[in-house]
Amino acid sequence: MSDAEAQLRARAESDGVRFFFAMFVDMHGKPCAKMIPVEATDVLTGGGAGFAGFAAGPMGQSPADPDMIAVPDPASYTLTPWQPGLAVLQCDIHVEGQPWPYTPRLILKRMLDKVRDRGLVYNVGCEAEYFLVRRRDGGGVELADPLDTAEAPCYDAKGLTRMFGHLSTVSTYMNQLGWANYAPEFRCHLGPGVRHLRREQPDPDAPRSRRRAGGEPGL
Repeated sequence: MSDAEAQLRARAESDGVRFFFAMFVDMHGKPCAKMIPVEATDVLTGGGAGFAGFAAGPMGQSPADPDMIAVPDPASYTLTPWQPGLAVLQCDIHVEGQPWPYTPRLILKRMLDKVRDRGLVYNVGCEAEYFLVRRRDGGGVELADPLDTAEAPCYDAKGLTRMFGHLSTVSTYMNQLGWANYAPEFRCHLGPGVRHLRREQPDPDAPRSRRRAGGEPGL
């Protein structure tokens, strides 16, 4: 057993992890993953998880091309707060032993190297802002909060209170992911139903390692 495998197995056992997502994103930002049981940790650390690139999405491959191999980055190990027993490993794509150029994560790495060569620091900021809606029984969608009808809803304490359960859960998960959320808001400058969560993240390597645990492009 290699040191990498032993360390990953030990960490998974300590955290109660039973499965890994070996994850990457395609060139359009769609997260792709295989679910790997901890019993197959040697597969991940011994080479990586295989994917048919043409089937995964826009990755610059055709059906005739060799499989893409997702090589995990152990430093990206991230527990998913909403799914106990699961950890996500972001992966770098290789084809026939070489880094595959049409991979967002590797493109970002190359750009960061260029930035550092110029003596610059690349900072990244992200705000999770979205419309919160729910499905109607008869079809279609409506605002999740039916009382969100104020003429000036931005920063409305009443709206914040009504949505406390949702916003506090999302904020807690973001902080458990290491995303330093510091100000969930009820902010509607874009219209009713907007939820807005600020986060601090000056290190571009951190979002690249941690995102796509939940659906954002795993850069």
